[in-house]
Amino acid sequence: MRASVATCLIAWALSLAGCAASSESSQPESADGNGQGAGSLSTPLTNPAQDDEKSADAADLDEVRTVHHYVPVGRDRTVHVVQKFTKRCTRLRDRRSVLLLPGTIVKAGFYDIDVDGYRFQTDLAKAGYNTFATDYEGSGGSSYPDDGHDVTHRFLVEESRRVLEAVRSIGGAPRVDVLGESNGGAVASELCDDARRARSCVLSSMIYRTGTPMFYSVFLDPAFLAFIDGQPQGYMNTTADQYFNIVPRSPQAVRDQILATQPGKYAVGTMLAPVNGLPWFDPTHARVPALIIQGTVDNTAEQSDADDLRASYGSRGGGVAKLVRIEGANHIPRIEDPAYAAQWKNYVFEFLKTH
Repeated sequence: MRASVATCLIAWALSLAGCAASSESSQPESADGNGQGAGSLSTPLTNPAQDDEKSADAADLDEVRTVHHYVPVGRDRTVHVVQKFTKRCTRLRDRRSVLLLPGTIVKAGFYDIDVDGYRFQTDLAKAGYNTFATDYEGSGGSSYPDDGHDVTHRFLVEESRRVLEAVRSIGGAPRVDVLGESNGGAVASELCDDARRARSCVLSSMIYRTGTPMFYSVFLDPAFLAFIDGQPQGYMNTTADQYFNIVPRSPQAVRDQILATQPGKYAVGTMLAPVNGLPWFDPTHARVPALIIQGTVDNTAEQSDADDLRASYGSRGGGVAKLVRIEGANHIPRIEDPAYAAQWKNYVFEFLKTH
């Protein structure tokens, strides 16, 4: 039987996985008040054995640990959540948790591709954040509804609210930073209507109101939609062919990792979200600050689309979004050229640091 929320909380308590944005350290003051004993050398004497012990302690503090949670979101329903963190988080004052929401036909592991420069979730954990990446229901290690058509955008928003609440309990941070790509960004924008639970929002690889000609000709092609809609029990078993708009601009090693780990069984409900027109989500009620990232040669959303999303985000709820663009990047900068991936990560880290 999969672990319950209680199991998750026990794992949290044992791992002391609280995270923060800042820390303090102090040295005991000596008798002369300057941190050194009277008459001591300017370079203090050291004990090699103690130094080795300190090095071992530091390595243990910085080791990235992984815990798998199965968060109940309804009767016989669970969401698989991958937590990565370091013990050093316990030394920090202001706990920070980040919830990572994936796009369509990818899972939690898409945020931690095992190639240098592309282990984003691990890098976040090393920076002192308690990180949580999800498999949506109907994919990966989560539960599978009887009919994959039922896994709609609204369905994912409601399940993700329950996941957000669990992340608050497990990570110990009352307000969680939420990051989403593509469909995950659509979900994130609506979770961020609750400023008591959400702290900030990062939206990347988005399409809001206006797609490119390629988007309309491919993703809204009647034959393509009929193919998706006609999948048995509403589930598609993806193969490398279905990742034609995800991996072509990735370095070969990244492409190989994605195609080795991401294909599998996915509910089709969210794939059909744009059928009734754009937008299929409502970011206007957001109440927390946001960062929107777009590549300048995005082949899925027009450049004006990101401007429109920035203007709409929080227009009713009071949230304010900042838009940045990565020159030369396409739809998913995080997995493209190393320079684009590094720039994307820098934008995210700087935003989290200042919010």
